[in-house]
Amino acid sequence: MLAAIPPAAWFACFGALAIKLLELAELGKVPIANRPNLKDPVYWIAYLVMPLLGGGLAYAYVASSVEMKPMLAINVGVSAPLILRAMAQLNPFQQASIPVKPGA
Repeated sequence: MLAAIPPAAWFACFGALAIKLLELAELGKVPIANRPNLKDPVYWIAYLVMPLLGGGLAYAYVASSVEMKPMLAINVGVSAPLILRAMAQLNPFQQASIPVKPGA
């Protein structure tokens, strides 16, 4: 089953995980009083969810016949939360309004 997953999805998973690991590495700069509780399992859910979202998004691109080189797949994985948030906020039924200045 894992062999059926395209390499682009694996690269995207790595990209998403890399962002979370960078956040973890930067906790040393955060004052102790402001650090999250690393013993709380809820904190670690993002380390599972983010790679799945990144890999899933890359898989959707590949399934849509988009050719993804490894670097593009990593970028999709890194930016998956932003891409998915933007897609969720987009309302295709809402008319785009362009502000027009009076007298223009």
